[in-house]
Amino acid sequence: MEKEEILAISRRENKNRDLAEAATAQQAGNIAGRVGACVCCLVSVVFVWATGTMLYSPWVIYFSILGTHSLVTYRIKKRTTDLTLTVLYFAMFLLFLVFFAIRLV
Repeated sequence: MEKEEILAISRRENKNRDLAEAATAQQAGNIAGRVGACVCCLVSVVFVWATGTMLYSPWVIYFSILGTHSLVTYRIKKRTTDLTLTVLYFAMFLLFLVFFAIRLV
C-alpha cells in the first residue's frame, strides 16, 4: 500500500476527523471542566463571605454541563461508570435547582 491509500483508509475510518485534534478537544474539555469547578467554588465562597448566604445558580449550570457531558459519553461508549456519573450529576443538578427555586420563592 502506498502512503496516500493508507491515509485515505484512515480518513474513512475516522470520518475525516484528525485524531490529534480530537485528543486536543477532549483535553481542552477536561481542563475547562476543572476551571469551571474552580470558578463556581470561588464565586460561591466570595458570595457567602459577602452576603452570608449560599449562591446556587452557578452550581445549577455547572452540574447540567457535567451531566450532559457524561450522558453523551455514555451514549457513545456505553460504560456503566459514565451512566453512574450521569445519574449523579443530574441528581446534583436537580438538588441545586430545587434550592435555587426555593430561594426565589
